[in-house]
Amino acid sequence: MGARGKLSPRAQAIIFSYYEQVIRPLKVLTGGELWINGRLTQAEISFGESIEKIDKDLDGERIDCSGLIILPGMIDAHVHFRDFNDSHKEDWQSAGKAAVKGGVTTVLEMPNTNPPTTTLEMIREKKKRASASAVNFGIYGGLTPENIKNIPEIAKQVTAFKLFMGETTGGLEIKNRSMQREIFQRVAETGKVLAVHSQRLDSPSEASDIEVALEHALMSKARLYLCHVRTQEGLQLAYDAKRDVDVTIETCPHYLFFACEDVEKRGSWLKVNPPITSAEDREFLWEALQRGMIDTLGSDHAPHSQEEKSKPFDQAPFGLPGVETSLPLMLNAVNKKRLSLARLIEIFSENPAKRFGYASKGRIAVGNNADLVVVDLERSARVERKDLATKCGWSPYETMELQGWPMLVFVRGKLLFDAR
Repeated sequence: MGARGKLSPRAQAIIFSYYEQVIRPLKVLTGGELWINGRLTQAEISFGESIEKIDKDLDGERIDCSGLIILPGMIDAHVHFRDFNDSHKEDWQSAGKAAVKGGVTTVLEMPNTNPPTTTLEMIREKKKRASASAVNFGIYGGLTPENIKNIPEIAKQVTAFKLFMGETTGGLEIKNRSMQREIFQRVAETGKVLAVHSQRLDSPSEASDIEVALEHALMSKARLYLCHVRTQEGLQLAYDAKRDVDVTIETCPHYLFFACEDVEKRGSWLKVNPPITSAEDREFLWEALQRGMIDTLGSDHAPHSQEEKSKPFDQAPFGLPGVETSLPLMLNAVNKKRLSLARLIEIFSENPAKRFGYASKGRIAVGNNADLVVVDLERSARVERKDLATKCGWSPYETMELQGWPMLVFVRGKLLFDAR
């Protein structure tokens, strides 16, 4: 017993664990197909906070998943959940609900908030807010000229770092090449992944910007994560560099589903940084997904209010919401044979888990966290504003009819979304 008769944190944890495992029965998903070791398997799965057994005729609180598919929870390694001074756009509560509704059980949140996540104080405050939301989370530490010397201390508190080499919401860009090299080197020494927004708005090509980041990574031996790669030239360059550089290549749904002509029609509503490109680039991205050239999918969820996005193109902010629609969009693509279910799980669950050190996530296996999404590949529904959980209240994918939706979502064993 602690002071004033209170139980110690360790004692509370032991009692809670006993309650979870003994007093409250394990949940059992039955009747569905499980995605295990790269294929669908007919079996039952029992779990509390973690997965206990995968077998037949298991004991527990049975949940019928007949006709459904049970997947590991998605990991979105690229979200902007706003909050703080921009809570009118989104906050951790609304964004967490949106993520879980979309089958995303873990997110990594970017540092260009208002104020930015560049100090230990802000990192602690963001973790506090994130801990009260529905979703598992990791935090990126932002990099500025002022905090370079603090990188070792910041590394102890963050999942990864983020460097903006090009313009960004929040003004954290660092364009000085010498300072970029120093940052790459210092982050490399911590062993953390360095996510990079390499693309500049005034650049002649994405490839030329990516080349700079690859050169820095080659010299420093940094663990590079290239955000939102979206052109054939840039992707091919990054993929070829894998021979010499430890690099992960990410793309985003809006580069897979839109092209320049869509931006011409819809204006500010599709204004995003880096900008949406040609239909030829879009089709190459789909081919690259099928061929295994792209490692991860990140939504780059970056919400703004409808009022802000209604402004003329040159006045409207960059960014689109997407954390709750990414999985339905990609399940629809699976149904249309644009990529396999195996590739979808790789880029949106397995590979992010491996890259960011989530050993107990990304796969359905005994002992892993019970982060699970049960999907109906037959269910068709339109994306409509009235159904969205994001606080911004709109989606660039509105009116799209998608086949394949999350029906049940569990985060560490807790049922947080049920669409049955």
